[in-house]
Amino acid sequence: MRRSLPSRASRAFVAVLVGLLPAACATTRYTQSRLQTGPPEAEGRGREAVSVEIEGIKVRVESLDRAPRGKAIPNLRLRLVFDPRELGYSFDPGQVVLRGPDGREWLGAAGGYRPVYPKASVDLAFDVVVEPETRMELVLGGLARGEKPLEPVTLRLARHRGTSIDRLYWLEAIGYMLQAGL
Repeated sequence: MRRSLPSRASRAFVAVLVGLLPAACATTRYTQSRLQTGPPEAEGRGREAVSVEIEGIKVRVESLDRAPRGKAIPNLRLRLVFDPRELGYSFDPGQVVLRGPDGREWLGAAGGYRPVYPKASVDLAFDVVVEPETRMELVLGGLARGEKPLEPVTLRLARHRGTSIDRLYWLEAIGYMLQAGL
């Protein structure tokens, strides 16, 4: 069976739909700290959240300092989410260190080892703002397996500009019209 080409009206409708897509989106322009794994000489864009595995425990580090462009940039806040393969790990948030380009350091939180359970999370706040064009390092220390401390992992931080699509208002309306058979 031979398929026919789309009609001229169908092609025009698709072209109009594609042309309206940018206008159909409610967007937010923001800045946020981005994290990057790997050696310091590696280049890349980074992400708002990264995962690293350290001797049997996965740690997801999420940036929580998103701010609309033009607004004041908040102090750096991070969330660490743990996923150990087995029990027996502990974490001391006081050993997480943020290091600035000038060598200055900030500690994550009050110290003390706590047991780590699957899907446990810890929020850290640093009394510093990650400015645009500034690269900082996050030294993720404080993890231990039993009595043995695990080697710290260093992540890089930088401020990034982004745009997020919050809602597709007109596209939803077109979808409703198509469902109704209009």
